[in-house]
Amino acid sequence: MSATCKMFGFMVKQITRDMMMIMLVIAPFLVGSIFRFGVPLFEEKILTGFGYGSFLVPYYDFFSWLLAILTGMMFAFIGGLVVLGEIDDGIAKYILVTPPGENGYLFSRILLPGVISGAMTAVILPVFALTKLSIPVIFVMVISSTLCGIITSFLVVVISSNKVEGMAVGKLSGLFGITFFVPFFIKGAVRYVFIPFPMYHVGVWSKDETPVSLFIAAVLFAIWGAVLLKLFRRKFQ
Repeated sequence: MSATCKMFGFMVKQITRDMMMIMLVIAPFLVGSIFRFGVPLFEEKILTGFGYGSFLVPYYDFFSWLLAILTGMMFAFIGGLVVLGEIDDGIAKYILVTPPGENGYLFSRILLPGVISGAMTAVILPVFALTKLSIPVIFVMVISSTLCGIITSFLVVVISSNKVEGMAVGKLSGLFGITFFVPFFIKGAVRYVFIPFPMYHVGVWSKDETPVSLFIAAVLFAIWGAVLLKLFRRKFQ
């Protein structure tokens, strides 16, 4: 475990030398500040003048969910970019033969950043949420955004051949988390196109409070994770 921690520490050093990655770490705090202070100010100073002072109030929970998803994906995404950078530099395969091995590499680059993203989500949400969130809701937010971030990180590594492509794929992978909002804004049969995405079912749970939707989401998260883990391992064979 100590060797794995050292491997993670090496990744942290890489992050501190890359301004883009530093900005990815800071981004959730900036966005959270904008949501927490900017949205109410916008309502008070701008919308009130047009007679729509409370127009955004029904959507306050959406801001919290968007912040949770963004936080989970940003921190985990960094791990994926580090992996691609190590592939670009030709050192990834050499790291794999160190004592931590493939499992240690996977843990330090993908899983541990995902866990950290969950912890940061749990800290950020109560501070920047526009409404008071119950503990069960925060729990679902943290777990789902963490899993979403880990899967996004896997997608970035599996699909991309280098770090530049990883940035582009990362933006597209953001759609994976945004499917949460589909049940609220898309009506008709077209919404069923999003059934394979676990965050869609988390959105259904948030909208209709149906526990079975969370079970479906958990199963889909497991399927996505298993498939992408296999493809991730194949990347280094």
